[in-house]
Amino acid sequence: MKTVLLMFLLSSAGPNGEVGASYVEKDSVEECQQGIVALKEILAEPRFKIHYAGCHQSSAQISEFEHPGADDEGDKPELFVYLNRIEEGQLLVSEADSLASCEASINKSESWFAVSTQKLLQQ
Repeated sequence: MKTVLLMFLLSSAGPNGEVGASYVEKDSVEECQQGIVALKEILAEPRFKIHYAGCHQSSAQISEFEHPGADDEGDKPELFVYLNRIEEGQLLVSEADSLASCEASINKSESWFAVSTQKLLQQ
């Protein structure tokens, strides 16, 4: 099972107040931490709220993060629901059927449910 370093960000920016997850593969802890600092500066606007930002090893293989382009205006991207847990420093990402089913699964302080446009390719 391949392990990668993921920059993991949970933020609120959606019109319905959903928490969104972003996952970006990084080559080093330093690069990851620099990415978090840059994101916090970009997302410093009042309409954004960062719930969590961290760098964690993970065996989850997730599609690349892409910002919607001008051609995507009006298109609604597919949303996936994930339960994200940090256990022993590792980020575990698993699919959930719905936000309601995910909420029932949370029993630790380092567990979050979130929506994402990124697809979980392999756990």
